[in-house]
Amino acid sequence: MALLLFCSPDHPGVPARPAGPDTLATRRAGVFRFYGTNERLERVRYIVDWADRTGDTSSELRTGDTVEFSHAWSDTGPFAVRCRAQDEALRLSDWSEPDTVYIVNRAPLTPSGVSGARTVRPNEDSTFAAATTDPEQDLITYVFDWGDGTSTTAPGYASGDSVRMLHAWADTGLFAVRVKARDQYAHESDWSPSHEVTVEP
Repeated sequence: MALLLFCSPDHPGVPARPAGPDTLATRRAGVFRFYGTNERLERVRYIVDWADRTGDTSSELRTGDTVEFSHAWSDTGPFAVRCRAQDEALRLSDWSEPDTVYIVNRAPLTPSGVSGARTVRPNEDSTFAAATTDPEQDLITYVFDWGDGTSTTAPGYASGDSVRMLHAWADTGLFAVRVKARDQYAHESDWSPSHEVTVEP
């Protein structure tokens, strides 16, 4: 008497390579799509590895159906996103080919300029202001160059907030005041256009 064995595959088919953006800014969510390519009809869940010690799991769906997840990274660098399938018997496929996304952090925008007095007296404090934004909404440090060999650093400003600084010159003459912005990851903007201040008796 012959014994016939009907064997099902040991595990579900390997999902296709994830599809998503190539580049994202830190803390900006991107949408990634995951789907299976196995011709065998089955119900699976997709388990996603974001390569930042976090992951997601889809609800149950049919092989070939597409599921979308959004994800944001807080660190910069390349991250290899991959997924695998889990069938109703909790068997797991191998991991898919990775889709690498590059997470970048951009410098703050260059401040448009410095506003403040154009003519002052020696040793007289005057107020000067500037503002800019950061693409990732990082905290901003402003660096003022007073044109007299000194500078002032003002940390801890939210993106878009104005900074106001006091400065006085000991000597008379014409001084070019400028400012630049630096985010919390040390990415710096260019210097702003100069604001000329005349110090006269």
